[in-house]
Amino acid sequence: MHCVKTRKTLEVEMLHRFSRTLREIHCLSRDAPAAAFQDNAFEAMKELIRFDAGYWGGGRVPVEAVVIHYQHLHRLPAEEMSAAFEMVKSRPKHVEFISRCALNAGQAQVFDTREAGLDDFYGQFGVDQVVTLYQQDADLGLYHVISLYRGGEERFTEQERQLFESAVPHLLDAWRENKLLHLSGANRDTGPLTPAAALLDKEGVVHFARPAFVDLIRREWPGWSGPFVPEAMRRMQDGAFSGKQVAVRFTPQKNFFLAVMRYKGPLDRLTAREIEVAKHLAKGASHKEIASRLAIAPATVRNHVARIHIKLGSGKGARVAAMLMNEGGL
Repeated sequence: MHCVKTRKTLEVEMLHRFSRTLREIHCLSRDAPAAAFQDNAFEAMKELIRFDAGYWGGGRVPVEAVVIHYQHLHRLPAEEMSAAFEMVKSRPKHVEFISRCALNAGQAQVFDTREAGLDDFYGQFGVDQVVTLYQQDADLGLYHVISLYRGGEERFTEQERQLFESAVPHLLDAWRENKLLHLSGANRDTGPLTPAAALLDKEGVVHFARPAFVDLIRREWPGWSGPFVPEAMRRMQDGAFSGKQVAVRFTPQKNFFLAVMRYKGPLDRLTAREIEVAKHLAKGASHKEIASRLAIAPATVRNHVARIHIKLGSGKGARVAAMLMNEGGL
């Protein structure tokens, strides 16, 4: 009876640790700088599982191509491991192993690198034991993988495998939110992140996206699937795209573009000049003040304002302001 009670106590303590760790990771999505999030998340995981180093990466399917979009190494020599990975990408046994892991996406796998015949790669980094999980994003045609590494003979236990398997979806969700949150410039004081957002590279590959982005893109292009956005959207350097049902704004982010998508609304009926006039009107500027700021005649401002009210179905500047606020135009 005493042993049963002790076992239950340990299970409750583990559940509390697991919940506490997940809360910490989700808080990190808000508080941690984007560049530090993955390392901080790995450190948080050490409350649950002992490990020496970690890998976090993602690529394009079919996995046989081994196209890596991003990778983050935790407590591993980045330059040496990246060079070693370039060598093993062409080795059939390594590609076959990656393929098997991807086929079991969503299930954590535990293996000894020597028993798996992969010690020619892992051994040089002192890695003997691995727990890894591949998660496939069927909508985007991508996979994400997180692995924890140990040196020595101590294998990851079944309990650790289950904890890791349960934690990885939370890690990935928090990471996406962290990236999009910081790239969008939003924070907890300025309001929630625009839901239909994604991160694209210069070729138009979607590295990750919120579900609302996928839903909207399929409104415009039924049957779409990634990893590339539709051809019409691949001119990200233009800054915007306007389709029949959706509008997209692209913001450069180093080697990427933050794409924020929304349904087209009344503001999309306005010309670029009318948008300029509408913004000043919404802020309470008089026709004379708008004319001075835009260096145009007051009569021209009156004509623009008249067309704005007709197109928006509004009769007051306050109504224009509300529309601009709702669609992120102010």
